Amino acid sequence: MKKAERTFIFFGLIGLCFSLFHGIDLAQAKDPDYPTKPINFYIGMGAGGLHDLSCRVIANAASKHLGQPFAFINKAGAGGSLAAMAVITAKPDGYALGGISTSAIVAPFFDESPYKDLSGLTMIANFGQFINPVVVRTDAPWKTWKELVEYARKNPDAVKIGITGAKVVGGFRQWQVEKKENVEFAYVPFKSGAEIVSALLGGHIAISCASVDASLMSWVKEGKLRLLAFMETGKMPGYENLPSLQEMYGLVNPNVSGVWGPKGLPDYVVKKLDDAFAKAIKDPDFIGFMNKQYMPILYMNSAQMTKHIDDLFPKVGEKYKLLKAEEKAKEKK
Repeated sequence: MKKAERTFIFFGLIGLCFSLFHGIDLAQAKDPDYPTKPINFYIGMGAGGLHDLSCRVIANAASKHLGQPFAFINKAGAGGSLAAMAVITAKPDGYALGGISTSAIVAPFFDESPYKDLSGLTMIANFGQFINPVVVRTDAPWKTWKELVEYARKNPDAVKIGITGAKVVGGFRQWQVEKKENVEFAYVPFKSGAEIVSALLGGHIAISCASVDASLMSWVKEGKLRLLAFMETGKMPGYENLPSLQEMYGLVNPNVSGVWGPKGLPDYVVKKLDDAFAKAIKDPDFIGFMNKQYMPILYMNSAQMTKHIDDLFPKVGEKYKLLKAEEKAKEKK
């Protein structure tokens, strides 16, 4: 055999071996049996709240179809951005996911945010949304939303609204109403929706726009509180006649509850998770929980959720830019 032929065969065998081993590596990398171990699930709020509980319930329902449990890790603080960063910096292998919260989505619009956009995340699914009613005490002088607005217009800063955090976070939707109706509300910050409702019952504020839950509705049923409107389009059965401020004023607000993962997740991982969460929303335990908490099920798969966020994110950014500029101008006065 000639030397040239031996050389050709030698390198050909090396190439064949490389291809075989490379194929094995790809097969292993693809992990067709995914998941083969527990999946970390980061939650950006404290334990026991509605965001925390809803994430746990939907994830546990999905685990029945994935064959592996979720390990829940609460990383509260910084408006959910700490948990989001844990997901962003995780290895994109499907073993690190997180719960999507509104505050984590809007975090990039603030200077202190560790991430400036959502490009480091993969949208997996949306499973629900929060209902945020405008609630007043039953002895309040306003019986309708229109009456409340007329009073606020004649009495600037007289109507106190309880919000979570600063105005640029918790008062984002109410500020948009101010611009549309040419009124001025007074904003009182609290740490949680439960504190807001307690302050409302005590007469320290006039309005609560906190997310509805079983506790708030118990006060409504007892006749202590009254619903005037809903911030978004989501309404509860029996209250369909109340106005939606989102529809009235075209409010922009990312009211979502879902699951995301890090950028670069393999397609097979996204598909496996997509299928699992699509089945999870039909789980009786999940449906029962959502109904008990007055939280509508709103499902979007990965593609639908990605499009929704891509469309909404710049619109929210434009509004936040205006609000931040207005707040800075007030600080200088």
